[in-house]
Amino acid sequence: MDLDAKLDLLADAARYDLCATLAAPGRRFTPRTAAGGASEDGGAVHRARPLFRVLMSNICAWNCAYCPLRAASDGPRASLEPEELAAAFLPRYHAGAVQGLFVATAVHGDVGAAIGRMLDGVEALRRKHAYDGYVHIKLLPGASFSDVERAVRLANRLSLNLEAPSADHLRRISPERQWHTDLIERLRWAREWQRTGALPAGTATQLVVGAADERDRDILGTGAWLYRELGLRRVYFGPFRPIPGTPLAEAPPTPLARVQRLQQADWLLRSYGFLQAELPFDATGDLPLHLDPKLAWALANPGRFPVELNTADPEQLLRVPGLGPLSVARIVRLRQLHPFRELRHLTSLGSQAARARDFVTLDGRFFGRTPAELARLYAPRPIVEQLPLF
Repeated sequence: MDLDAKLDLLADAARYDLCATLAAPGRRFTPRTAAGGASEDGGAVHRARPLFRVLMSNICAWNCAYCPLRAASDGPRASLEPEELAAAFLPRYHAGAVQGLFVATAVHGDVGAAIGRMLDGVEALRRKHAYDGYVHIKLLPGASFSDVERAVRLANRLSLNLEAPSADHLRRISPERQWHTDLIERLRWAREWQRTGALPAGTATQLVVGAADERDRDILGTGAWLYRELGLRRVYFGPFRPIPGTPLAEAPPTPLARVQRLQQADWLLRSYGFLQAELPFDATGDLPLHLDPKLAWALANPGRFPVELNTADPEQLLRVPGLGPLSVARIVRLRQLHPFRELRHLTSLGSQAARARDFVTLDGRFFGRTPAELARLYAPRPIVEQLPLF
């Protein structure tokens, strides 16, 4: 199989890993869309560039119930040799089509052998080809201490996917992995190197939402613990999608709205000063699908509103639906120059900030809707799935 045919398989398989993102948004790599990157006159195309996302191998010895690459599944398989990683990546990088590398692998042979081939490929990029740009390496569960140490020397960011929020949940979908020893212990090792500054982009993980019958409270509780105790930079959430030929082929897919609500709640915990106990979970431990969690919290706490836009402290303003860190910073700066008195002063901050009218006063004046109007506006309604995630 030639290199292009391998990339058609191995880049496509890498699309399931949401950890492969930079701080700045960019399109995901596919072999056909990332082959360009230069204008006709030879100048660089000024656009957000993706990472080159690829698996070293989609040959897997494990049988995770949710995974399309599981050993028992049929389908074409391929693997890259270490030097082929450079041959696939560097031309696209030098053409300006991609801005860095994300590399992962299935368990080809055993964990040690699979990680070794992957790290050999990255080391060839670093040493032989003098590549000094961004590299994100996804480790395998059960990686040895020496392999984690070697990955730290080669990578800007490491990730290791937990897939489930607890040991009990993981046993339901991936019995080959041990949650505490194969996963959490390795993240603890990475945390110690991260503290030394050896991983400038930090560590990350991903959870498969809906595969193990977990609740949103389980997921967000584990995420909060990972940020607090293990110093992770990000926890990513991927929706479960049933794959034909797997044990979960008949299970329902996870609504994309659920993943979106988890992402929003994760931001509230990390950037808005919310505590997990404040999140608007229902009796089953899930977030409402028809409302973002910040708005749901505000509607459930009418005694906290309205707040005066001209005098409220930033922490209070961050609790207002429609206002985020950037808009709050603008409000604090602008109100020193001129008080907010008219609704247009608020709506000029943007469409999201306009939502705040129902929760603030402007120089003592309220321009929002009544509680009865809000109840009708935000009543539960069916969620329609419109676009696939991948």
